[in-house]
Amino acid sequence: MWRRTSGLIPSGTATLRATTLAALLLSAAPSAAQTAAESTTQAPSAFSEQAAQLGVSRCANLFAGIGRAATAGSTYAVQVQADGDDPDAHAVQGVVGIAYDRPDTQGQAAAVVSAAPAGQGCEGQMVRVAPFQVSCPEVLGLLPEGSTAVGDLAGVPLYNLGGNQGQALLVPSGSSCVVVSIARMVDSP
Repeated sequence: MWRRTSGLIPSGTATLRATTLAALLLSAAPSAAQTAAESTTQAPSAFSEQAAQLGVSRCANLFAGIGRAATAGSTYAVQVQADGDDPDAHAVQGVVGIAYDRPDTQGQAAAVVSAAPAGQGCEGQMVRVAPFQVSCPEVLGLLPEGSTAVGDLAGVPLYNLGGNQGQALLVPSGSSCVVVSIARMVDSP
């Protein structure tokens, strides 16, 4: 049962590593090894700060890494939830509002990030919804190199993103395209 919730805390601006629209909104997640290495070299994020406030330590690094991947190049606010009785025995989840205000990317998006204990390690997941002000055929050309079509789910195209970066659904919305990015990460000892 989710009992404790950390307040909504704006983070400022997330670290930007990507320079193109495609990398900014479509690449899903770094590897677990990258996440673990970055957790020791980057300043604490709102994800790690709120997880710590709620007593989460076991999967906090993975959770923060997934949060950084979901919000790269943005200004964001996150609300984190964890079990109030035993936060390290259950999942930690963050609901994220994202704002992009860059010359090549403007608009709002949203994400849900989570991490949970699994055996001796942790597993995490991210789902990000980002509307593009271009058509889905134009977005298709922005997918990471090596991306492949998997098929469609009730008429919605599904792609495996190149570089093992997760998956993306491209949902047409009028003349725009809503990109739903999905990524799963595992951090094991």
